[in-house]
Amino acid sequence: MAEQRGVRPRRTAPGRQGVKLDDLSIEPWQRNRVREVFANPFYEWLGLRLESVGGGVSQVRFNPREELISGHNMLDGSVLNAVLEVPSFLALLCELRDGENAVTNDIFVQQLRPVSGGTEILLEGRLNRRGRTMAWTEAQASVDGKVCALARITKTVLPPPG
Repeated sequence: MAEQRGVRPRRTAPGRQGVKLDDLSIEPWQRNRVREVFANPFYEWLGLRLESVGGGVSQVRFNPREELISGHNMLDGSVLNAVLEVPSFLALLCELRDGENAVTNDIFVQQLRPVSGGTEILLEGRLNRRGRTMAWTEAQASVDGKVCALARITKTVLPPPG
């Protein structure tokens, strides 16, 4: 993702959430949504760390747990498929209105190269287009600047309840 327009707040201690949510230049309701995403037990267990969000882009980092590494010291590709949803949603979040939500209705993931155990993975998301009821995003996973997986994700934008 060539251009990074997201906010890069100061980092917190390693092993914890990557940024302080109060440092993000986003609306309070958006901050709460970010909190909800990272409070998901699966993402919490994975140890995902927010690096930046804003301006239609996001960055998340994680170090795969030992349980996710195969006997060949490689990360299971299905894990990348799952975690690429996070930066995709976060890139879209700042374009949602309070009360709106977005759900994935199509995802296409390309695994480009294996990911070795013991590596830190950077997940980046970008909003390509937001319509009234649909949004199109891209996400990628990279290690040491080399892209390992790409995803094109189409989301349905749901109106506020009621």
